[in-house]
Amino acid sequence: MNTAIGTLNYARLIWAGTALALLQACATQPAPSPETASGRIERELVSHSLHIDAGEQRVLDTPHRSIKVTESRLYTLTQLDSTGAQLDQQDQFQSLPWANQLVDLAVGEVRISRQTDQDGQFRLNLLDEEFVGLNFDEVRVITLSASAGPGVQTETTLLVDRDLRSKLQEAEQLIYDNLEEDDVNQWVFRVQRLAELGLNEESSQLENMLILLTTGDPQLQGDFIQALGEATPGE
Repeated sequence: MNTAIGTLNYARLIWAGTALALLQACATQPAPSPETASGRIERELVSHSLHIDAGEQRVLDTPHRSIKVTESRLYTLTQLDSTGAQLDQQDQFQSLPWANQLVDLAVGEVRISRQTDQDGQFRLNLLDEEFVGLNFDEVRVITLSASAGPGVQTETTLLVDRDLRSKLQEAEQLIYDNLEEDDVNQWVFRVQRLAELGLNEESSQLENMLILLTTGDPQLQGDFIQALGEATPGE
């Protein structure tokens, strides 16, 4: 009797161990992924391009222009079932700002680069310090180019208005010629002349810079502010 009971208990232990092993095996078996169960989607790059938006007006009549660069990609999306058969296909277009990237500028003999911001934009200013000494009378075309790798390049051009070229030549001297050699009245002339040329931004910047530069000399600063006020009636 005891032998029969022992045999029965031994059989139960073997069965329990086998069942536990089966449960553990099932628990460790990976579940089928959605891709395996329902197929997959493949994405293929069809085209990759850059576009420089330099504004609708192709002729520059002011020293400044906001430039925006956009990067575009065209993909083909193909949906496949679990056996690899094609179920559907469609195009996906992606257009994003070309952020924090370099754009090359060719202005006369000057070659410089400008970096775009987070929105893919930068500001062209022909009165920046890099263009000092450039003979603007000979500048007819500004070329802007960008590259995202082999086969992904773009280029656009802007024309420089004749009247602007003459203004730039004079404005450069008004802004960058040595200020220390001039007296207060000549400073005032520079500020006013820039405004007369239609360069109000540069006029305001020069005025503010002169006020800051004379902070350590209250008498000179006061003379400049007074002379500026006398030369601009009604302000």
